[in-house]
Amino acid sequence: MDNSDRQPQSDENKLRQRLEECLRHARELDEATRAPTNLPRVDEAAMVPVALHESLLPGSVLTTLFRNPKTSRTVAFKREELSDLDDMTSDYLLNYYQSQSLFTADDAARLRTRLDASTRRLHQLLRHSDWRAEAFGYDAAHEETLLRALLQMRLLVECIEILTPPLLTVKHIGEQEFDFIDCLHDLNRLLIFSLWARLAADAPELLAYGSLSLCVAGMTAKPDEGKAMLESGFAASKGDVTAFRGWIAKGSGRKAMDQVRNILRQADKQGIDEILALLTRIALDLGLQPVTVEFARQTLQTVAATLSNLDGMTSEAERRRVTVLSAQFTEVSRNYALDYAARASDPGVSEEDLASILKELDAMVGLEPVKSEVHRAANFARMQVMRRQQGLPTVQASLHSVFFGNPGTGKTTVARLMGRIYKSLGLLRRGHVIEVDRGRLVAEYVGQTAVRTHAAIDSALDGILFIDEAYALAGRGAEDFGSEAIETLLKRMEDDRDRLIVIVAGYTAPMEQFIASNPGLESRFTNYLKFPDYQPAELEEIFHRMAATSGLVCSAEADKRVKEVCDQLYAKRNEQFGNAREMRNFFESAVRNQSCRLVAGNRCDRESLTTLMPEDLPADIGTTIPAPATSKPTVSRIAPRPI
Repeated sequence: MDNSDRQPQSDENKLRQRLEECLRHARELDEATRAPTNLPRVDEAAMVPVALHESLLPGSVLTTLFRNPKTSRTVAFKREELSDLDDMTSDYLLNYYQSQSLFTADDAARLRTRLDASTRRLHQLLRHSDWRAEAFGYDAAHEETLLRALLQMRLLVECIEILTPPLLTVKHIGEQEFDFIDCLHDLNRLLIFSLWARLAADAPELLAYGSLSLCVAGMTAKPDEGKAMLESGFAASKGDVTAFRGWIAKGSGRKAMDQVRNILRQADKQGIDEILALLTRIALDLGLQPVTVEFARQTLQTVAATLSNLDGMTSEAERRRVTVLSAQFTEVSRNYALDYAARASDPGVSEEDLASILKELDAMVGLEPVKSEVHRAANFARMQVMRRQQGLPTVQASLHSVFFGNPGTGKTTVARLMGRIYKSLGLLRRGHVIEVDRGRLVAEYVGQTAVRTHAAIDSALDGILFIDEAYALAGRGAEDFGSEAIETLLKRMEDDRDRLIVIVAGYTAPMEQFIASNPGLESRFTNYLKFPDYQPAELEEIFHRMAATSGLVCSAEADKRVKEVCDQLYAKRNEQFGNAREMRNFFESAVRNQSCRLVAGNRCDRESLTTLMPEDLPADIGTTIPAPATSKPTVSRIAPRPI
C-alpha cells in the first residue's frame, strides 16, 4: 500500500502517543508527590474568609473565558477594553455577564466558589511562610510570588472547565478518547515540575526540597494535602528550625525528591517545548483566546524566574536557562496568536442559532419527508449535547448520511444546512461543505488517488465532505482506482470521526448498489434520506419564487401556461429529471424571450419590465426530456425504513 495512504493515521497516532506519554509521566508525578495520610498537622483556628475582590485571575483574563451560548465561542474584547476589565471586581463581572446570559446562575455560583477558594487557599498556604523561609534558606516574598503563580495556573484551568461546554472538552485522537480538562491539569503539573528540574533540582538539597514542596502544594488538586505538605515540617519540629534542618540532613525527603527526579529524567525526552506544543494544541481546539495564552505565558515566566532566584541568588547557568525558557514561552504565545487568527479568519459558515437554520429549512418548497428527517437528526444531536452537559453518557451514533434522489431536489442545499446545524450545536467547528465528485478524488496514476482523496478530506475537516454521484467511485473493475479512494475515505472517516461528516449523494438505484458494494460503507453510512421529485404544484411554486427573486410576476395567462408546463414535465419525468434545475432552465429561457419581445416592441415601462407574458414561456420545454430509460432491477442490502 502507498505510504501516503497511511500518513494521516500515522500523524494522529503520533500525536496520541506523545500525549499519552506526557500524561503518563504527569500521573506518575501525582502519585510520587501525594501527601502521606500520617503527616503531622498544625492545629490552628480556621482562617477568616477572604473577600472575592481579591481574585487571583485578572478581569481581562476571566472575561475572555466567557462564551456566546449560541455559538459556544469565547467572547472577544478590544485591547483597550481589557485594561478596563482589570479594574472591575470579579463579583461585578460575574453579575454583569450573567445578566447578559453568557452563563447560568449555577455556573456563576461555581465560579465564585472556585475564585474564593483559590484566594483563601493562597492565604492558608502562606501561614508560617517566615519560618519556612528561614528553614529552607529562601526569601519569604519569593514564596508568595511562586505560590500565587502556581495557583493562578490551576485556577485558570478550573475556570475553563466551568465555562467550556462539555461537548468541546472530550475528543478522540486516533482511537483514544481524551478529556481535555484532565489533560490541561496533567500537562500543567508536568510542565511545572519540569521547570523545577531545570531550575531548582540541582540547588543545595535543603533549597531543592523547599522549592519542590512549594510546587507540590501549589499544583495538588486537594487543597488540604497542599496545606499539610507545607505545614508538616513546622508541625513535626514544633517550629524548631535547627531540628528540622537536622531531619533533612539525615536524608528525610530525599527519597521523594529522587523519585521525582527519575520521573522527570524520563519525561525530559519529550522536552518542555513538546509539553507546550500539546498545551497550545488543546487550547486551540477549545477556542481559548490569545489573551488567555498570553496570561499563561506571563505566569509561567514568573514561575521560572522565581524558581531560579528563590534564595535571592541566580547563577549564570540559571540565568541562561531562564532566558531560553522565556524565549520559548514568548514564541509559543506569538505563534498561538497567529494560529488563532488564522482559524478565526476561516470560520467556515457564519455563527447563527439552530432555530433560524431550521426555519430556513422549513421555508424550502416541498421535501416534507426530508425536513422531517433533518429535524430528527437535529433533535438527536441536541439531546447528545444536553446529555453531555448533564454528565450523562452519550449515544454513539454515526452522522454520516446517504442522500438518494434525482438532480435538482435540494440535496446540496440540505447538506449545507446540516453543516450549519451541526456547527450551531458545537458538533462541527466550521460547518462548511466541500463538494467533490469522482474527478476530484480519483487520479489516473498509481499512488495519486490516495493523495487526492486525503487532500479533499483535509479541506473538509471540521465540516462536511459532500460526494456527488458517489456511485461513480465503484463498479468499474479491479484495475480502477476508485476502490482506493473508497478505502482511503473509510479509514479517514474512522480516524477523523470527531472532525468529519461525510454525505454521499446520487441517483437512487446506483447509490443502493454503491453502498451495498462494500461492507465498510454499509457500517459507516446509517442515515438515509430519500429526496422525492417535486410535485407539479411545487415545481410551479419554485418557478414563481425564482421570478419573485428577480422582481418578476406572471400574467394570468402566463400563470396558466406555467401550470401546464409543470404538469407536462412531471408526467414525462424519468430518473434524469432535473426538478428545480428544469425550472431554472425554464425561467431563464422565459426571461431571454421577454427581453427579445420588449426590445422588438420598444416597450420599457415598469409594468412591461416586471411581467412575464404567455408568449415569453418557451413552447418546447415539455419535449426536451428524454424518454424513460429501461434499467435492470437492482439488489440492495439496505433495509427499508419500517412503516
